[in-house]
Amino acid sequence: MDEQLSINYKKILMNYLRTGQETYLYQIAQFGKELMSLEIGPESIIETHLNVIKKINRDKKVYSKKEIDDSFTFLTEGIMAYGTAFREYLNLRTEGYLVETRELNMKLGLRLTEMTMLYNTIKITISSLDLKEVLSSVFINTVNFLKAEDGSLMLFDPEDKVLTIKEAYGLEEDIIKKTRIKLGEGIAGLVAQKGEPLIISGRVDSPQTKRKEEYERVNSIYVPLKTKKGVIGIINLNRKGEVDPFTEDDLKILSTIAHEVGSAIEKVSLYQKLQKSYLSTINTIAMIAEIRDPYTSGHQERVTKLAIAIAEEMGFSLDKIERLHMAGILHDIGKIGVPTEILSKPVKLSEIELSLIKTHPQVGNDILKKMELP
Repeated sequence: MDEQLSINYKKILMNYLRTGQETYLYQIAQFGKELMSLEIGPESIIETHLNVIKKINRDKKVYSKKEIDDSFTFLTEGIMAYGTAFREYLNLRTEGYLVETRELNMKLGLRLTEMTMLYNTIKITISSLDLKEVLSSVFINTVNFLKAEDGSLMLFDPEDKVLTIKEAYGLEEDIIKKTRIKLGEGIAGLVAQKGEPLIISGRVDSPQTKRKEEYERVNSIYVPLKTKKGVIGIINLNRKGEVDPFTEDDLKILSTIAHEVGSAIEKVSLYQKLQKSYLSTINTIAMIAEIRDPYTSGHQERVTKLAIAIAEEMGFSLDKIERLHMAGILHDIGKIGVPTEILSKPVKLSEIELSLIKTHPQVGNDILKKMELP
């Protein structure tokens, strides 16, 4: 509770405890009512009362238990009196109150659904490094949540400088394959060019839009996908016929989803670059080990291919398969620690030489411990 309110209450209570006049008791009750009207809960009011009593006792001014109990009784009566009056007020407008409650429950239910949707979107985007899986899951969830009849998720091809469809719902396969939209071309191209979301309901009237007859009755929503580098694509959803148009709330939700998708694409792109760098380093190291032992040339590659083929057949995740790829390439890296003359010796190895060969798994383990592999 506000410190000033506590000070005011202490003054009223002290006046009563000093004088014993009932006038102050009624002021205490009125104070309780006023605090309730300010939407301060009874627990907070009673806690303030107890704290004030403690402060008074710390001032070494002791008052009788009866006086203190009386003050508390009047305070609670004030609280209860306000509660009774408020209930009577509510009873006078019960129907309106119930309507408001139902509307509030509907809004809360909708917000809870939205929060669940956004939570699931975030969970998908942070739990997978498979971009196809992320885009597919998020897009179909978005279509269902916003009750779209068709739509697409398009990404910008930097080489051809066109938007192409990566995920679609309710569109013919031929359209998905052939769609190639330049920046500034059609509604999708304009949204990608400007980088601003758009809701369209009714007739489209834009000089840049070709084949206007196709857009006579439009109920669509467009949101750009962005990363730190700029716009990389768009999400477009459509409803057909005489249906409810998309709302500003729908736009906010879709914009939030688009932000998460953009972050996921950026994350996967960075991961792929790191993976490429790691694999390049690993392949170089493996090549060095293989050059030192030409007798087993191609061994790492064959082991890796077989291991990956088995893992794919067993349904391993992409992450596990990538780790297995690295393990296959590096499984004999410890041969770097074995002298070349022993690796390439054309005759039987001595016991000492054989023991040196047997150390290569441990040497490989020691080397890999010092490498920051993903």
